[in-house]
Amino acid sequence: MLPVLLLAMTLGAAGLNADIVWMDEMFSLGNMGAFDDFFSPAEVLSSLAQESPDHVPLYFVLGSQWARLVGWSQVAIRYLSLLFGMLLVASVYRLATDLDNPFTGLVAALLVSTCAMITLFTHEIRMYTLLAWLATAHTWLYWRLQSGVQRSGWTKISFVVTGILLPYIHVFSAFFFLGLASQHLIFAERSRRWWGIVAGWALAGLTFLPYIPAFAVGFIGVTGSERVAEKALSTPEVVELLAHLFVNDVLALWLPILILAGLALRRRRRWFLRILVMAVVMLGAIISLNAIFEIINITRFRYFVIVLPFFHIALAMMLAADRSARIVLAGFLLLWIFGAVQIWRQAEHWQFAGRNTLLMKHPPLHRLTDALMNKTRPHDHVLGFAGSPMISWRYKHGATTAEYYLDHQLGISGDFVNTRLRGDELRADTLERSGNHPYLLFTYDPLDKPFIFDDVFQVIEAEYKACHVVVNQSEVFVQRYVDPAIACDRAYEPIHYENGIKILDKYGEYDSERQRARVVTGWEIAHEAQLDLYNVSIQIITPEWQQVRQYGDRDRHLHNDVLKWYEAEMTTAGLPPGDYRVVVILYDRYDSRSKVSGIDLTTGETGAILPIFSFSIEE
Repeated sequence: MLPVLLLAMTLGAAGLNADIVWMDEMFSLGNMGAFDDFFSPAEVLSSLAQESPDHVPLYFVLGSQWARLVGWSQVAIRYLSLLFGMLLVASVYRLATDLDNPFTGLVAALLVSTCAMITLFTHEIRMYTLLAWLATAHTWLYWRLQSGVQRSGWTKISFVVTGILLPYIHVFSAFFFLGLASQHLIFAERSRRWWGIVAGWALAGLTFLPYIPAFAVGFIGVTGSERVAEKALSTPEVVELLAHLFVNDVLALWLPILILAGLALRRRRRWFLRILVMAVVMLGAIISLNAIFEIINITRFRYFVIVLPFFHIALAMMLAADRSARIVLAGFLLLWIFGAVQIWRQAEHWQFAGRNTLLMKHPPLHRLTDALMNKTRPHDHVLGFAGSPMISWRYKHGATTAEYYLDHQLGISGDFVNTRLRGDELRADTLERSGNHPYLLFTYDPLDKPFIFDDVFQVIEAEYKACHVVVNQSEVFVQRYVDPAIACDRAYEPIHYENGIKILDKYGEYDSERQRARVVTGWEIAHEAQLDLYNVSIQIITPEWQQVRQYGDRDRHLHNDVLKWYEAEMTTAGLPPGDYRVVVILYDRYDSRSKVSGIDLTTGETGAILPIFSFSIEE
């Protein structure tokens, strides 16, 4: 088993940072509290009720507590699914070994660890490996109780606890219980153990009753959606696609499976029949649900993940039944793994993954985040390319995919130029997305530059000054650009006001040829109410504190195009030779005499009128 476990670990770990988080993973992160704070269990329940009422809370509660330990990076948070996937492989081995023999367990574990659909979910921020693991563990506990192998108190408690937890991981666990109960009803002898097991299931069902009203709202919303129904597949279409899914997309494998199934049925191997009945009942129930409510489309075959471990155990029992036919087993496994490799090569574009319309148009933000870790400065702004505006769409909880990577992991902002734009529209979009951010990190894939790259690059070169290269990797290139007035390696010069408002950075330049003084200040407020309470004045004063110029016809309200970066340019034409200072004043909008005091953290100077920079006009 050690090589099988290492294989499973390798295949799962390889995906942790292989692709960007997609929409459903963003929903998971939001319900865990990634865009607010680490949610408590009560806050998870509240979030699900508002944003995802068709889901149940246990996975999200576990995820939020896991994030308290490891943080929100995609590798760290996805690892939880890999952990559950490893436990699934081990549990499949244990169950198949106890039902048949260690060789069957080994084959079953190998089938699970190389199943493309299960491998996919070992690196997704979703609950499906947890669901499959606990379903397998519950079945093993059932076997120990029903067969009388072990009836200790801990086994009974574990059986009841896993039964209680399963419905709170995913409501499709109901189909698992239906399959397990069906074989229990058909094959198990009536006894005190039989009734004790039924009582344990009844208790698990009762504990879910309080959550049914909350879930019913989401279920009605999904099943009543015309959009969902329009994309739903018919029963023949579902069956056809399942035929691909269950054999790693190698349809030729169904021939030996059907032959071996016929032989196994003739031998009437009891536990093979019981596992087979479980899998068939689960499959039939999910297919029937779709026939009634029309909810399964090509991207929702994840609902069948709960069936796969039991299908693999039944398949292993067939393949390992005759040890003299090892050549058949070897050939089967070679084709099985070949199919998995072909699917892994397609990565997120595989039709059953649900990600094919999204990820291929997103920039590799997961690689960018890793490459920029500990290399950014607080006010940096990333500018890159995206094949779709979806990278900046606000999903549930008001967060975008770009913000998850840049804001929540690096603490910086960013935007992405739409590669579909051309001409004047492209130039305007580039200028808008770079905004008046003075510190720019321009990023792209050097091996796959978009068609519009040269046009965007010309805009950047015209508006900014090139500095050093921050990242130079095979798929990620990042170069720092700054406003022409700034030195590439300058230190920030913040001002903090006593009311909590901050100037994050300030700088200015005097152009003697154009007779212009130019100032940029970056503002941050303590709370939203301050936007309507304060004005900002930018002035040129003499050494005697006499005002000789002011930016604009009147002062600007703090909320009027001041946040975040406020650019002001004032003429110096007509000013006599001498020394001057450009100053900033923050004052009460309704009482101009009430100025706010602050401190320049660079010089230590305090007061209500603080300098931004000084310049001299020569004779």
